[in-house]
Amino acid sequence: MKIEVAYITNIGKVRYRNEDALLAATKVFSETSMDHPLYETLDIEGTVPFAVADGMGGHPCGDRASGLVLEVLKDAEPSSPEEVKDLIAKSKKVLDDHVSMVSECFGMGTAVAGIFLSGSRALVFNVGDCRVYRRRETLERITRDHTVVQDLFERGEIEEEEMRFHPERNILTSAVMGGYPEDPKVYVREIEIRKDDVFLICSDGLWDEVSKDFMDACISKGVREASLCLFEGAYAGGRDNISFILLRVL
Repeated sequence: MKIEVAYITNIGKVRYRNEDALLAATKVFSETSMDHPLYETLDIEGTVPFAVADGMGGHPCGDRASGLVLEVLKDAEPSSPEEVKDLIAKSKKVLDDHVSMVSECFGMGTAVAGIFLSGSRALVFNVGDCRVYRRRETLERITRDHTVVQDLFERGEIEEEEMRFHPERNILTSAVMGGYPEDPKVYVREIEIRKDDVFLICSDGLWDEVSKDFMDACISKGVREASLCLFEGAYAGGRDNISFILLRVL
């Protein structure tokens, strides 16, 4: 399989550090900030991961939590949804172990979302409010947030677009956290892959800042131009760290 991919993690305009991290195939980008999206074409063999992690603000060591979780995923080749759940459990154990050595990191945590590409199929997953979208004819979200507002939406109390503005939009109902006994809830599904499928993996610094219609309009322009469009749109507000991976199956 051949893909084109563009990705960026950026501190935004307001935060004093970037607590997001990216995993693009074999490369993890953490505790850094890029000025513009990076673009490349890759030949995919075996199972290859792409993921975004959003370290929890208001908790200690969020920047370390996001990077540590992606390091666990980097060399993994899961073949089933259960194996993805096992990987998330393993990443929580890594955070627990880190907390046992660095006590000031107690409560460190991160949201995470991603995709393991493998030939004509993929495993898509998330914990918290990082998301994966797929665009065929239109853009659709293919993960499920673990948030208070997701629950409100599923009960029919708010519309999906209202999730971006609701006062409780940042309250997570699950995350990968170190030091606490609770296991993270993991949403995972297996999907088929088609030529020209486009996938967008992102933190809430993107989807909370721009509308779904805006993202769809950007993505219709092609990966390289779309990545600039998405970043510029999110950075215009820039209230949070901004991280996303945009990839197209060739």
